[in-house]
Amino acid sequence: MAEIITGERRAAIDPLKFSQPLGAALVFLGLADSLPIMHGSQGCASFAKALLTRHFNEPIPLQTTAISEVTAVMGSGEAMVATLDAIRKKQRPAIIGLLTTGVTEVSGEDIGGQLRTYLATWADADADTAPLIIGVSTPDFLGGLSDGWSAALEALIRAVVPAPMTAEAGSDAPTALIAASAPPAATLPAAPPAAASSAATMLAGAARAIPAAAPVTTTVPASPLSRRAGTTDEDVADRNLVAVLAGPALTAADLDEVAGLVRAFGLDPVLVPDLSASVDGHLAPAWQPTTTGGAGLAELRSLRRAGAVLVAGATAAPAGELLAARTGARLLHHRHLSGLTETDALVAELMAHTGRTAPEQVRRARARLADGLLDAHFVLGGVRVAIAGEPETLLAAGSLLRDVGAEIVTAVSPTPAPALADAPWAEVVIGDLTEFAERAQAAGAELVLGSSHARGIAERIGAAFLPIGFPIFDRLGTALAGTAGYAGSLRLLLDAANRVLDHGHAHARPGRPPLPASPGSAAAGHRAATEIPQQGRATAEPDELDNLFQESPC
Repeated sequence: MAEIITGERRAAIDPLKFSQPLGAALVFLGLADSLPIMHGSQGCASFAKALLTRHFNEPIPLQTTAISEVTAVMGSGEAMVATLDAIRKKQRPAIIGLLTTGVTEVSGEDIGGQLRTYLATWADADADTAPLIIGVSTPDFLGGLSDGWSAALEALIRAVVPAPMTAEAGSDAPTALIAASAPPAATLPAAPPAAASSAATMLAGAARAIPAAAPVTTTVPASPLSRRAGTTDEDVADRNLVAVLAGPALTAADLDEVAGLVRAFGLDPVLVPDLSASVDGHLAPAWQPTTTGGAGLAELRSLRRAGAVLVAGATAAPAGELLAARTGARLLHHRHLSGLTETDALVAELMAHTGRTAPEQVRRARARLADGLLDAHFVLGGVRVAIAGEPETLLAAGSLLRDVGAEIVTAVSPTPAPALADAPWAEVVIGDLTEFAERAQAAGAELVLGSSHARGIAERIGAAFLPIGFPIFDRLGTALAGTAGYAGSLRLLLDAANRVLDHGHAHARPGRPPLPASPGSAAAGHRAATEIPQQGRATAEPDELDNLFQESPC
């Protein structure tokens, strides 16, 4: 268990944190024919778009309502309506994500009421062609990228999977800023006549204030419900359908790896969001103003029939628990999917769900990772590692490196998260890159992991550097670098070991002074034998895990 420590500085000098709207936009970029819109000033969207474009090396569809200081004071309803109308008519996306920002959150407007009123003016008339519009509250003065991702994913599940009818609550009406304009239409609240009239006036450009719709509430079951008898074929459970709710630590290569692992057991995965099909580096046949791949509306609606819900990352846990509660599906929860222990646990769950033994390609991939752990231990064992990144990335990469005997001497996260307490090292600091640099240098770090913003830190302290996380703009193929599953874990281990080897060879050239020995490190050229620690969440002894991959007698 790690101790969570808040940094001593009250202001970020070299920020590590990114905003909630940016994280939420990433979720909508993983949906097909989608367009995220930031409801705020133009600069917010421009900064986010620049970061995303540099990271993915792809054109990023991202729009803004372009709120000015005057609009923020007098009311932003007209700007929101004008933007949504223009995008619906010109870009014609299937999904729109309306994301609030700091300027619209602090204004005190009822944006959720404005959105529901707007939807009520045309949802019935354009039911066949209406896009799915989801509003997400993402104030950028609270939380960070992971919080925005989690909020957007949970809002998406609430919009596409209706809550069961219960004695305590009626239909699943939208709460706060979550409003769905596409089926299930029965979950949308009817706007009162006065609200509809006000909205019609506003569409004509004559009104500034939009009356809020009547307040509504939603009751989410505390535990998974048994499935109701389906009244249509859409509601019948499909045991082979697996909803994979992904966290921000998974790259396109990771999503391919997880999907391949699920398919190896004869199951059909639905990835939400699916960045492996939208910003994976594919060359689209023609330019379009929306995303060119990802999970489509039909796949999103099929989530209500899922036989199992796989949470692939701690950030996706709230959405996964909500989906499992609303569908009665089996919940497979994983804080991350890096390393032998976590992947073995997932394979064991898939075997139990399907009644099948692990196929040959899965056993082969596991054998390669097991051998890679042994090989990498001779290079990474005893190496002092400093890592900075989002909570989920921190936990996944740090746990994997610790499995081969590396020592995590510095771990810095931009925001707190409950999963960080499960980190298998001493402490996690909530801070910025300046604090990360000071702590890494004081601890004698020999390997630095972080975004491209951390490269300069590694160079200043004379450490090897491995880019992970977001953003990475000084390397190509970011989306194709894996960290999850058997293959992705092996790739990360080999990349880290090779960076350490390359760094050592570079500093061993004639005419270059040797690096000073770090406190507690072994003599030059040799690492002390280090016992490989076990992750705290091991589900079985190693020999029992190996037995899982033997042929089943059934």
